[in-house]
Amino acid sequence: MRNKLLLPTGLIFIGLALTSCESEVERYCFTVSDREPSAGTRVTFNASCSEGIDLYHWNFGDGKDSVTKTETVEHVYEFPGSYQISLHSTTPQIESHCPPDAGANGARQTIEVK
Repeated sequence: MRNKLLLPTGLIFIGLALTSCESEVERYCFTVSDREPSAGTRVTFNASCSEGIDLYHWNFGDGKDSVTKTETVEHVYEFPGSYQISLHSTTPQIESHCPPDAGANGARQTIEVK
């Protein structure tokens, strides 16, 4: 009788543990105000579509980066060229039992500065 109770109880515990991961998973995405800006023009990056991020770490691809608590940031590119922008969080995954989503390592986009 005792063994029969262990299996359902264990399955319920595993199910609860897996569903609790959903709120802890970080999801990354962002939009760009201008994908082909001119050099010297201010570009706005907006990560309001992201979830679970406390600190936004932006790398602008030109050797400069920024850490913000807000989901939007502005940046000016001094020179023409192709730049890969990346966003990730400075907060590590809370629980080791929660596997990261496909995009949980960050989001990336490329812009062409004229």
